[in-house]
Amino acid sequence: MSSTCELIVFDSEHLNVFAAEVTYCQPHWHKAPEFSYILRGGFTFTVNQQEITLQQGDFVYIGPDIIHAIEQSTPQSALVTWQFDATLFDRNHAPVTGYQTITPTHANYDALRQLADTHLAALLQTSAGFASLANTYQLLAGIEQASHSQAKLASTTEGKDDQVIKESIGFINRHYQEQITIAQLADQAHLSYYHFSRLFKKVSGYSPFEYLSMVRVNMAKPLLKDVQLPITEIAQAVGFNEHRHMTAAFKKYCGATPSEYRKSYYSDFQWRYSDKVLESTDNRPILLSDALTMLRQSIPS
Repeated sequence: MSSTCELIVFDSEHLNVFAAEVTYCQPHWHKAPEFSYILRGGFTFTVNQQEITLQQGDFVYIGPDIIHAIEQSTPQSALVTWQFDATLFDRNHAPVTGYQTITPTHANYDALRQLADTHLAALLQTSAGFASLANTYQLLAGIEQASHSQAKLASTTEGKDDQVIKESIGFINRHYQEQITIAQLADQAHLSYYHFSRLFKKVSGYSPFEYLSMVRVNMAKPLLKDVQLPITEIAQAVGFNEHRHMTAAFKKYCGATPSEYRKSYYSDFQWRYSDKVLESTDNRPILLSDALTMLRQSIPS
């Protein structure tokens, strides 16, 4: 969160693959193209100032540097995501730009689903824990083929508005512990309070205050896993003026109070185990072995 552009750590195969139950994912962007499959439930994706509704069994591809956000539409919704390092591409094989959804009615859906299944299985079977580059390039080729067969791939030419909001998001990411005002952000963007607030909502899908609250909630989550830290101190550490403000934000974005979030973490062995085996994340992680099972069981009717 220290950078304006989300930094992703890739494995030796130039990949970052993860599965999780997601309540929300705040607006962000990154150099890596991203490909997701809805394992369970449903989500609303905000991409390029558009809202996209996806259900179990749907895919979504989001190209490099596109601002996007995710919010669950049903409780305990889950997805698996592939993020591809820029080093996998060259001049002759550039990443697909723009974004698209691939649903069961898409001509290339079945082939892409099989490629996703094969890739996850390879990740689990390889002794080093990584899939081969061949499987990765086959998946990328499947994504490219699906995009070519689509009548019109959504365009995402970045304009001045996007850059202005990216700069404001970056400032919030770096200074969330401080007392940030919308007037301050508007002044830095050289816009009026009203114009800035409207533009931030248009580009990111959320108001500046909502985004700031999301960031603070995300920063509080790993701290709440330490039972030695009082919740009041955590609230102050992540920038909330009062404990009740953090409680209200947690209820809005997580459907639980901070104390309920802490209790649910310690009462859920699978969650704690996944945190240790994988990496502690903002959302409840799912082991890739379980994600593969869920993918195979989520065949649309």
